[in-house]
Amino acid sequence: MSDVSRSPEFPPSTYRPALPGEEAVAAFVRAFYGRVRGDALIGPLFERALAGAWDAHLGKMDDFWSSIVLGTKRYRGHVLAKHLTLAGVEGRHFDRWIELFVATAHETFDDVVAAEFVRPALRIASSLQLGMFGWEYEIPASQHALLKTYVKARPVLRAEAAWETG
Repeated sequence: MSDVSRSPEFPPSTYRPALPGEEAVAAFVRAFYGRVRGDALIGPLFERALAGAWDAHLGKMDDFWSSIVLGTKRYRGHVLAKHLTLAGVEGRHFDRWIELFVATAHETFDDVVAAEFVRPALRIASSLQLGMFGWEYEIPASQHALLKTYVKARPVLRAEAAWETG
């Protein structure tokens, strides 16, 4: 996995990022959930919750990540409400989800585009943990540190991408 904070200049001033297309978002979703399904820790939780409904879930996740990263606003739903119904979820499951998500994002996209997926994923994971486990729950320090790294290295991707269409 790449560490975007190690670059002397992030992104390089000559770099002009392009947002991925819908097909790339869908490919990422499938690669990520393929890893999730095969994971010894979180795979069983997902299988129990999604048995027989994986195709529908992947379609919703396509819409969700398209909305988050591309701004399409296709996703309609209440993320916390969906997760509150899951039994047996603990903080360590979020840690593993994040680990798989970050690795898949960086293997699928360059560091700048991967950060456009990872940054909101980390914020959403924090919000879900607080919503599911209560406000007294301590978000793990490792998650705070990871988010800080991605915020520190934040390019202004959407604004910079306007030059391509303008």
